[in-house]
Amino acid sequence: MTRPIAIIANGTEPTTPPERAALAACAGCVCCDRLPPEGAPALLQVVGDLDTLDRADLPAGFVTDLHADQETNDLTKAYRWLRAHHPASPVAYFAVTGRREDHTLANLALIAETAERTTVYTASGRFDLFPAGEYVLAVTPDWPISFLSFTPQRLTARGVVWPVEGLWLDTLWRATLNRTAGAEVRFTCQAPLFLYQPWSSQ
Repeated sequence: MTRPIAIIANGTEPTTPPERAALAACAGCVCCDRLPPEGAPALLQVVGDLDTLDRADLPAGFVTDLHADQETNDLTKAYRWLRAHHPASPVAYFAVTGRREDHTLANLALIAETAERTTVYTASGRFDLFPAGEYVLAVTPDWPISFLSFTPQRLTARGVVWPVEGLWLDTLWRATLNRTAGAEVRFTCQAPLFLYQPWSSQ
């Protein structure tokens, strides 16, 4: 399996064991207007507009995509750079959430727009993004699970405690705070869908 490239934003630093293990397993990293955190893989590029990073702190050779464009945020710039230079590589996201809730929601919505199979690692758990389709996922029994969609769509999910049968997701909360009923969850989504699972069952 191809190792993903990490995109590291400016939210809460990846400090939990699951985050650090996932980050260390990546093939390289692209940083959003920042330097990589401790334990990150090889730095491929720093992308952004220099509103949170001093140019003097930049390592030599990583200044090719620093500009003052305010129409797109640094996460979008980093994603576009990665796709231009590594079009087939899987992507994993870190430090996307935390600090400011408006940034968290905007970042998750932007990632959903990529409609790619990817994972967002956070201090409390992981958001797995699935494009439209049918999926079978191995899960831990009796574990918290939430489905979140930034696009209105119908969702059917089996293997959860509270049935989800053709449920119309017209708000973010509509299919959240469920639990797994066994070791497998099957679901069908019509648009990109986040599946959130916390590191802890509490």
